[in-house]
Amino acid sequence: MHMLVYIVSLISLLNNDFSLHKIYDDNIFYNLVSYEGELYVSSNTGIYKINTSAENNLKVYNTSILGPIKSDFSKDSNFKIKFRTPPKVRPQMHSKSTTDFAYHNNDLFIIAKGKLLVYRNLSYTFTPHGSVRSITKNAIGSYNGVYINDNKINKITYTDGQIKEFDSITFVCYNGLLSYKDNIETIMYDNDNSIRTKGEYGNISDIFLIRNSQYLVISNKGIFNYNYKSDSFNLIYESQSRIIPIRNKIDDRIKDRGEFHFIDKGRYISLNVNSYNIDIIDDNIPFEVNDILESDVNGNDFYAISENKLLLTLKRTKDGLMLINERPINITAHTITDYNDLIFLSGNNGLSVFDKTKKQIYDSYIIDEFNSNAVYKSKESISFGSIHGVYAINNIKDFQKNLVFENYKINDNKKYLYFGAAIFIILITYIIIKILTKKNITDDQLIKNIKRFIHKNLNSVTLKMLESEFNLDYNDINSLSKDFIPAKYIKHERLELTKKLLLHSKSISEVSEKTGYSESYLMKNKYKFKR
Repeated sequence: MHMLVYIVSLISLLNNDFSLHKIYDDNIFYNLVSYEGELYVSSNTGIYKINTSAENNLKVYNTSILGPIKSDFSKDSNFKIKFRTPPKVRPQMHSKSTTDFAYHNNDLFIIAKGKLLVYRNLSYTFTPHGSVRSITKNAIGSYNGVYINDNKINKITYTDGQIKEFDSITFVCYNGLLSYKDNIETIMYDNDNSIRTKGEYGNISDIFLIRNSQYLVISNKGIFNYNYKSDSFNLIYESQSRIIPIRNKIDDRIKDRGEFHFIDKGRYISLNVNSYNIDIIDDNIPFEVNDILESDVNGNDFYAISENKLLLTLKRTKDGLMLINERPINITAHTITDYNDLIFLSGNNGLSVFDKTKKQIYDSYIIDEFNSNAVYKSKESISFGSIHGVYAINNIKDFQKNLVFENYKINDNKKYLYFGAAIFIILITYIIIKILTKKNITDDQLIKNIKRFIHKNLNSVTLKMLESEFNLDYNDINSLSKDFIPAKYIKHERLELTKKLLLHSKSISEVSEKTGYSESYLMKNKYKFKR
């Protein structure tokens, strides 16, 4: 089952690029070994187990085996450095010095020049930008400026809140409120947190269209009805703590039912946007909520982030919100959003992903400091704003398909159990036939088989390998025939091949690779071989 998950993951990862995430250069690393769904790496200080779920990927496994290892974790005395072509990685400075690589979950591990490099599956793009606070289709708002259609606007130098696009007009909530229409910037409400501004409507953070030129404006003082034509603000709800809009169906509820739903000081409230009356759906939510969203079309299922680093699954009942489940999360999350079956949790120390169907969470998929409410969803993509720039997942379907969760099990266990049992029976049958065949063949045929194996593995073959391959000890091999001494035969064949290659003007490195002799030994004895 582990192998099947690994193969599916591998096929997906082969089509993607990878970006450098981390370099381990405090040891000399040699090769990577996969065993029972886990990945191990050998080094000059011992064997390490690679843990992709932690920021420190390496965990000491065995310090008694130093240097390269075989697949059974025994020391590999015949290990030779060979350069391999890795997948497409960024940057490409190690692409020609790779000696081993392996995939594990969503990461790629490469050994180059004795260093262990960790590459992350580049299923997202990154655009550097100073502390992004808001993202829309045509705008980016940050602490370093506000850009609309790639043009930096002049009247404000930053934004704390959201940018919203409504047909021909764009609003920027920067604590104050700015409109942008026909390339003209207009300050509708001036509040830049300085002494000269009164801030009578509080710090504005978001705006929603009700109808025509009427809008709901969210500030730390409450909810205002804002009339764009008359540029007037009317307080219709005074906040008790902090207004948290319930994500996902805001525009649809306003348009279809004339309702705006939000959380404030432990209460679930529905505001009628026509009469401005309020309806208390839940007067005493028994947990602190940082952010919340509706997750289905019927308005009954919710997901929320709590203050104590929990992802909450909730259901709306006649008595209010009922807690169904809670899951711990590693990041300090402040913003929750979803896209189909995936829920994204962004916070001060990373971005995590939760799959609603698999009920699995991928903690810290991206490690960065993300800004609150800096999220934008389009038809096929989703973007997140951090203090360093914008992370965009451009094809959400491919992203979900390629995402591999730690400890995820395939449900159809019986199918793969039968498959595994069949493979096991075939393997055992093959081994028995091979053993019986070896016992029944003549000594002459066995010698031919040994010679064939030697020629095939001439650059690395040893007597130990012959003992293991043919299930014979040292004395058995040497007593097959007085005319066949394996050690002498190996030496003779290597000498003859070396002479032949050198006489045909092959390079020292090529001769070394095919014969097993070191390049320094070949350089020193080059002319002796040619005699």
